[in-house]
Amino acid sequence: MAATRRTGRTRRRTLAGSSALFAGLLLSTSSNGVGALPGVTLTQAEFEAVAPSAHSAVGDSVGASPSVSGDGRYVVFHGAPPAEGDTRIASVYLTDRDTGVTTELSAVPAGLRSGSTMFPVISGDGCTVSAVTEMALDVFRDDDTGARWDVYRSTLPHCGGTIGNWELVSSRPGSGGLARDDVTLASPTTSRSGTIVAYTHPADHLFEPGAITTISLVDVTVPVDAPGRSRFVAGSPADSPVDTFVHGGLDQPSLSADGTSIAYRSDATSSEAVPGWAPGVVDGGPATSQVFVWDIDQPDPFLAVDLISEHPDGTPSSGAGEPDLSRNGMNVAFTSNDRVLVDATYPDCVDGCPTQVYVADRDTDDDGEIGDGDATVVSMISVRDDTDPGVAGTGPSSQPAISSDGQLVAFVTKATNLQLIEVPATGSGDDGDLLLAEVRNGRLSRLTTAADGVLPTQGVHAHPDISDLGRTVVFDTAAATDLIGPDAVPGRQVVARSGTPLLSLPDVDMGTTLVGLRSDEWRINVINDGPSSFQPTSVVVSSPQFQVNEETTTCLLAASVPAGGSCQVTLSYTPGAPGPSSATVTVAEEGFGATSVSSEVRGEGGNPALRIEPASADLGTVVVGEPSVEFVFDLSNIAFAPTTITSFEITGTHASEFEFTSNNCAFRPLNPRAICSVGVTFTPTDSGRRTALVELSTADDQYTTMILAGDGEFAPVLAIDTESVDAGRDFVATGSQYPPNTEVTIVFGDGPSSSVTATTDENGDFTVSVPVDADERGGSRTIVVQSSSGAAASAPVRVLEDQHQVVGLPGFGLG
Repeated sequence: MAATRRTGRTRRRTLAGSSALFAGLLLSTSSNGVGALPGVTLTQAEFEAVAPSAHSAVGDSVGASPSVSGDGRYVVFHGAPPAEGDTRIASVYLTDRDTGVTTELSAVPAGLRSGSTMFPVISGDGCTVSAVTEMALDVFRDDDTGARWDVYRSTLPHCGGTIGNWELVSSRPGSGGLARDDVTLASPTTSRSGTIVAYTHPADHLFEPGAITTISLVDVTVPVDAPGRSRFVAGSPADSPVDTFVHGGLDQPSLSADGTSIAYRSDATSSEAVPGWAPGVVDGGPATSQVFVWDIDQPDPFLAVDLISEHPDGTPSSGAGEPDLSRNGMNVAFTSNDRVLVDATYPDCVDGCPTQVYVADRDTDDDGEIGDGDATVVSMISVRDDTDPGVAGTGPSSQPAISSDGQLVAFVTKATNLQLIEVPATGSGDDGDLLLAEVRNGRLSRLTTAADGVLPTQGVHAHPDISDLGRTVVFDTAAATDLIGPDAVPGRQVVARSGTPLLSLPDVDMGTTLVGLRSDEWRINVINDGPSSFQPTSVVVSSPQFQVNEETTTCLLAASVPAGGSCQVTLSYTPGAPGPSSATVTVAEEGFGATSVSSEVRGEGGNPALRIEPASADLGTVVVGEPSVEFVFDLSNIAFAPTTITSFEITGTHASEFEFTSNNCAFRPLNPRAICSVGVTFTPTDSGRRTALVELSTADDQYTTMILAGDGEFAPVLAIDTESVDAGRDFVATGSQYPPNTEVTIVFGDGPSSSVTATTDENGDFTVSVPVDADERGGSRTIVVQSSSGAAASAPVRVLEDQHQVVGLPGFGLG
């Protein structure tokens, strides 16, 4: 990310207001009346024929506040009770995305007073669910009085549990395990194993009952009435505030998957060894909250709690919240409206500054250790980084959900400048556009495009959660029809957006090797072009003549390979007989939604004579249709007699995109230990990873090879034939360097309505006449032309309003 500065797993949901407000959130089409996208009505079959397969329904009824297991298979959410006449606000459901079966988890047991169950969170291993409920599910410890809200936990049937068997989590210390009955209506948080649960509740053990809250951390492996089962998080002051500010205390907990760290929001000075209460901006106003992380196993009170939302000089920010932790607590996503956290171009603040989404990296040397001299790096995620400094979002961004490896962040935004095409409208409350940030390579993409893969839906999405590798993002939305088709239910619905990473692994030819002797090692890389991460667990070669060096093969470390990253496979070749050999090498994941990548490996038994240095070359990222800088490699004779190179070939998947452009090795004697050179150039014909093999042979068919690789990218150019156009008239748009023979969509990016499509020719060019609606909004506008693959360009145009238009006439074209 361009907006970066260096300094010294589960979601949080809250419910504010009455049960009627919650019912409205669940059942309405949108919190501000924004409806579905205009257009023709399709059957489900017609919709599926044109819609991307990425989106799918979770459950078959209204729902909200989803939580997804680490592998993306299981999703829990709260929704309307299934029975007509059931007066509960909500019940909790589990959907198995592998079987499509949805099960109610919180039906009212016989003999118990009815009550709602809400804000479920599933553990990363998919085995347990924790939720907040009114029902006294532990009849021995829950007296069903007071506010009635408690946190309970249940083991799911596929992990040996029973539906309806709930265990009390929120017990009051010193009470022998009795229920609290006053838990804050917000999502709890859990470790990956589900054995550690944290939740928010009034801090009445320290202060008079009131608005100040704290967080309890519960180890459910300890008996419910035993000491050590529950403790308060570090960082809460021991005394009541005596200043003039309004304090809320500690809330919004987020546990790391390994249970060793917990992030939270606090308006105390929680990182001090003896915490006090932080000030605010205005007397009588709220105290300023910050984001902190407590490293639970750190014994030193001066080091145990880390202030995350701090300025480069170490002072606290102007406010922060909504933390979410990666698997090991090394990466923290959070929001803040501070304008000094990183260097960026911020919008003017009129009625308060909009919040931005940030990620703090607490382990910049990637050694798995915190506090060993690492400087925390904070990067802004809600940013357009095509300029320096990057441009922050013009509207508030919120609700970040970070992947297990800390490399992907899904978040909701009301900013209109983070994508070329704006959403047509944005809902109120938590609703907004839904984006995915790839932290490593800086890409920011929209997760909620409609059936054409280009135009956005209404910005009425909220509460994202993300699987470990970012392969699945779940969220609730009032635009389900535009995402999954006519089978969507009226009201809000939980939707899953899934995808697999784009992986590449080059073919390799290891050349001529002496029979019975092991060759030099070859290193080939699995490249992950995203958008999600890849976590391989096995590397298999189909022939024993080719061996994998497990000690140096990083693809066997069970570590995730983020978008923009790579892992290495180290191979050697021991031919068993003269002549050619081949095999398939496969690098694969395991589990639900697992993916793999394969390539061919070849070699030949014989007497080697040639060697190329280096054995591989990456020619970088090149614009499609443009040649790269020439890469020159050396060829040497490693035999004991002179030889002549008689064959120069480029083979492989994308051989036509690489060519020899210089050569002083051709048809000339090459003495022992002598060296000559050859140059190659890369001219991609498509985007993405491109690979090929150089094969150089002697007259005796002894040969050597080199792996070639590069990345192609489209760099679209858009021009229009006028600087201004009258409403009701046409203009001509001309584009080049788009994907060839591909449909592109032309739309006003700053407030799209209807659109025009065109198809590029074999060179990626197009020219199209674009009509403008007679009542199109006037002023400086932006035209965007984008393909479904994401290649896009924009151009400014001024629309001149028709002063003589007849109001109410039907529009056409882009209106």
